[in-house]
Amino acid sequence: MISGLFSSIDSALVQKNKFDAISNNIANITTTGFKKDLVSFEQTAAFMGLRQMSSTDFARGSMMQTGNPLDVTLESDGFFKVQTQQGERYTQNGSFKLDDQGFMVTAEGHQVMGQGGPIEVGEGVVSITADGEVLVNGQPVDRFAVVAFNRPQDLVKEGACTYSYGGDGAGMIELDDIRVIQGCLESSNVKPTEEMVRMIEMFRSYESNQQIIQTLGEINDKMISGFGLE
Repeated sequence: MISGLFSSIDSALVQKNKFDAISNNIANITTTGFKKDLVSFEQTAAFMGLRQMSSTDFARGSMMQTGNPLDVTLESDGFFKVQTQQGERYTQNGSFKLDDQGFMVTAEGHQVMGQGGPIEVGEGVVSITADGEVLVNGQPVDRFAVVAFNRPQDLVKEGACTYSYGGDGAGMIELDDIRVIQGCLESSNVKPTEEMVRMIEMFRSYESNQQIIQTLGEINDKMISGFGLE
């Protein structure tokens, strides 16, 4: 009975973590380039408990036309490379702008990296070709640095839809053959209806666990009372 109680408590904790992940997904329905989180679990025979597994769904979101010349989406696989104070990071949020020095940066001010370093645009009319080359007044300036990963599960989600990479260097691939679309952004891959269905299923499982915990607790109280231990 005690093992059943512990198992139910483990399951309730997993359901809470699922709720947190679903809530965060729903909160980011309109966040450009956001990738939804998934939480699952499996039974561990050795300890008769539950092992939680968290992952990110890297399925592509739909494309949104914006008309902004500094908005870019990757039509091919990969991540834009950006430079932060914590080091190199990766994102699929192509909502870029220019800083006061004329560098292309993310909304958070992280420099967008090209194959020659931080992309410096300066002043002029910006155009971006389908293969990721950045031109100013028709003259080439740089080309987006885009990378892919053999094991996307080695990416660690950070704030503002950026990721750090925890794998080895051999697992990161510099891409030359890329396809980008100017004046377009990738929306969140969260589907509201699916998340609401998952939320309802999670609540039902949570309520069932609560009832089991309550029942086992009552049985335990009766056993203690029967042995005169209270």
